[in-house]
Amino acid sequence: MSAAENQAPTADRRAPGTQRPVAQPDERALTPAERAVAAGLAPFRARLDEIDAQLVDLLGERFQICREVAVHKAENAIEMMQPGRVEIVRARYLQHGAEVDLPSDFTAGFFDLMIDATCRAEDELMERLAAGEEGASVLCNPVGDKGQKPPHGSVS
Repeated sequence: MSAAENQAPTADRRAPGTQRPVAQPDERALTPAERAVAAGLAPFRARLDEIDAQLVDLLGERFQICREVAVHKAENAIEMMQPGRVEIVRARYLQHGAEVDLPSDFTAGFFDLMIDATCRAEDELMERLAAGEEGASVLCNPVGDKGQKPPHGSVS
């Protein structure tokens, strides 16, 4: 028996109930045709991966700003929901989406999803702050605050 065969299997450190990651194309044997296709798509995929990372970073920044807004609203007895503001930003968002040739149903659906999630996060944080829950204010401390203004199009 070889040394590799004699070793005990390593423990699976994933959380219970999580699935094993799907093998990436470079983790399995590719046919020459598959390698050619992958090579041709690689530059596009690299650009998409970079944009995806930027989107996640921007969404994280947006949620952080919404948490900061929630603190401001809680400290100043301002209602969480500002329907007039939501409508103004929604119209601007849909217009911008049309200008960059996004499908209108996608733009509207994404906006609604984003607003629902950020409003829910604001509401939950404001409730925690009102209840004096310990640690709630930690959620609103800016990470790497650079003194930046909220991005154009934030709703709060």
